[in-house]
Amino acid sequence: MHPVGLRIEHPQELINRIQYAELASEVCHGRGKVPVADYKLANYIDKGDFNEPSDSMVENRSCYSFCMCPGGQVVLTSTSPSEICINGMSFSRRASRWANAALVVSVTKNDFEALNYFGPLAGVEFQREFERRAATMGGGNFVVPVQTVPDFLENKLSVTSVPPSSYRLGVKASNLHQLFPTHIIEALKHSLVTFDKELPGFICNEALLHGVETRTSSPIQIPRDADSYESTSVNGLYPVGEGAGYAGGIISAAVDGMHAGFAVAKKFNLFHGDVKSILGKAHNDGLV
Repeated sequence: MHPVGLRIEHPQELINRIQYAELASEVCHGRGKVPVADYKLANYIDKGDFNEPSDSMVENRSCYSFCMCPGGQVVLTSTSPSEICINGMSFSRRASRWANAALVVSVTKNDFEALNYFGPLAGVEFQREFERRAATMGGGNFVVPVQTVPDFLENKLSVTSVPPSSYRLGVKASNLHQLFPTHIIEALKHSLVTFDKELPGFICNEALLHGVETRTSSPIQIPRDADSYESTSVNGLYPVGEGAGYAGGIISAAVDGMHAGFAVAKKFNLFHGDVKSILGKAHNDGLV
């Protein structure tokens, strides 16, 4: 499942208060005894939770935070002015006044095919579709379309100015409902309300959504043998990690590399044990 969505940004002090309450005053940008606050959120959405269950594209989906960056900055990852894609980073001392994270929704090949994208590169074209839309909404020059969370939930754009953003190339107030199909928007809205119950204050006027986050994991997967980890089409090639479609982050990529390393060692009689007994079962079907 290749997720797509938005990146949300809050004042770091707000996240500190939500997570630490009265201890928030003890946070000192990575130098104090209380670390800068972060969060991890996940929400499983049954298709019955959608406002339009009759929509043929409504499926059970998951929405979750990804790559949460306390004390950080929203950054550009696009390589073409005609496409906008963003990510996040934390500074080494986590001293920025902002906290950001991706909020992404799982998608499947059914979503690709609904936009007439087929074949092994359908996921690539799918993500480019939304990156092009975001670039158009931003007006060019890598300006990012943004919307406050309350406006996003109400599907309106009530202000021409927006809260400050850490993104340095400029932002433009936009209606982000125009970016994604309805079922993805509904999943994001449903999850934001759920996340606010877990972290009261998560929905606020200072919370700013940025479009788009589309490259959390590879949209393609290079087939490999489930036991040997070797490519099914090229002898001696071992597809591993994020780029090959078998991980969705630093840790999962490292673990996948360890699995492949043991498999190679076993092929050359350098290891005779059971890899699964050491590392567990690998996700050969890709990131879920």
